[in-house]
Amino acid sequence: MTQAKHPADPTPPTLEGKLALLRKLRDELGSGDTIRRLFFGDLEPIALQPGGAGTVVHLYNKANDVTIAYCVSYDVFLAARSGRVTEFDPAEIK
Repeated sequence: MTQAKHPADPTPPTLEGKLALLRKLRDELGSGDTIRRLFFGDLEPIALQPGGAGTVVHLYNKANDVTIAYCVSYDVFLAARSGRVTEFDPAEIK
């Protein structure tokens, strides 16, 4: 049985769609809300790294095996990579 997509729900159904949306919103203030909406209840903080304008938290999504770099100072999405990543290239998260 497949789940019908609600017409008023703009959430992309696939991981690729979710990451494409996040990349489009990269560095936008408040894009952290989109991270939380897309991966609600399924993000585990696995590492901290200096970068951007402060501290970058690496959030791991086990269900999709993807790590998201998130700047806590400005609540923004910075980057995403497949697998459990504990350090991003500094140029990728500035």
